[in-house]
Amino acid sequence: MRLVQAIAASLFFALAACGQAAAPGEADAQTAGAAAQTSDVTAAERTAILAALNLRANAQGQVQNECGERVTPQFAVADIGSGPGRVVAFTIGGGPNMLTCYGDGALTIFMRNHNNAWTEIWQNRPGGAIVLSTQHNNGNDIANGGPGFSFPVWQWNGTTYVNANRTVSDSQLGDARFIPNG
Repeated sequence: MRLVQAIAASLFFALAACGQAAAPGEADAQTAGAAAQTSDVTAAERTAILAALNLRANAQGQVQNECGERVTPQFAVADIGSGPGRVVAFTIGGGPNMLTCYGDGALTIFMRNHNNAWTEIWQNRPGGAIVLSTQHNNGNDIANGGPGFSFPVWQWNGTTYVNANRTVSDSQLGDARFIPNG
């Protein structure tokens, strides 16, 4: 069943990265919470996060991605535990050249405001983040999502996420939550 959910979530992520809506599926229940929180990211936070990432938005809110294309980034509050505190998942996808430029999908970066400065605490691609129920230093462990047999895991060290040098399989996802990447 977890494999089906992971595949459904990956299909959702892939379609979202292409700017298309995904059909409702089993993964919707897990991704709906993260997607609904997008409005919780203020305009000031968006501006500060873009500045921290050295990106400049045009009048339509679009930024230049790694492929040199103008795209609209996505922002969503990510509940990943009290250790990291308030975290915003910033996702930047591709335009028409995404597959040839990115190769493996949109980029998701977790940003945290610490001491009045937005800093990156985790990034990866593709598939988005899988928030696990296990924790280190009051921060949920994170696996890099996508269909497969196992996923690399990162853990909170009190300052940033570091590779935990372990993986989690589909069957071990349990009550994991998916944060979509786009």
